[in-house]
Amino acid sequence: MGMPGDYTARGRRFDSVVKHMAGGDLPLRLEGLKARYLLNLNSRHPGPLRAQEFARHADTRHIRYAIDPGLGLDDETLNREIRCVTPAPGARSRETNPVFAELSGKIRVLVMTIHETADLPVPFRLQQDYRRRTLAAGTGHLLVQRAVRWAGHCAFDGVVRERAFDDLIARMERGAVPAGDDVLGDVGKLGLRWTPALHPDDPARRP
Repeated sequence: MGMPGDYTARGRRFDSVVKHMAGGDLPLRLEGLKARYLLNLNSRHPGPLRAQEFARHADTRHIRYAIDPGLGLDDETLNREIRCVTPAPGARSRETNPVFAELSGKIRVLVMTIHETADLPVPFRLQQDYRRRTLAAGTGHLLVQRAVRWAGHCAFDGVVRERAFDDLIARMERGAVPAGDDVLGDVGKLGLRWTPALHPDDPARRP
């Protein structure tokens, strides 16, 4: 497989699929991969309260995998041959366990999210999926999403959180609609407004 930035041929294939699953060629994507790359390639702890329990609820049947051209594998072959994971009966039921139920997008109040672009444990793609679900449900106007150009999980600082909190208060007190990112647009531009200091390796720092 190699390592991020120094892949074998097989590693380049894997990285391309992961890139599309994560939401595209996001800022600092490789930096986010490096942090837990080898650990995430290994099997998770199989205990009943850890990975084994999460696996009961996993469902990949709806995922359409993609890979860049020129890597010796095409989307059709990839999706035909990859193994799909099916949840246990009733595992995704809202009545049985709403924690694992599919998000409906039917939000009723203003929701603001903050997400690092290179959070690979919880990839940015989930923000894109959330946006699509609210649009389908007719509630997209209630969802404000902000990206922080950083590698890590919940790694943004108090400045980012406090600004978001102040903007939510302004919405409640004065009706001012807070701004956010277009998570379905150019991912290279995500988070430029909300990142207090750019990472040394951020492509936005290049002339």
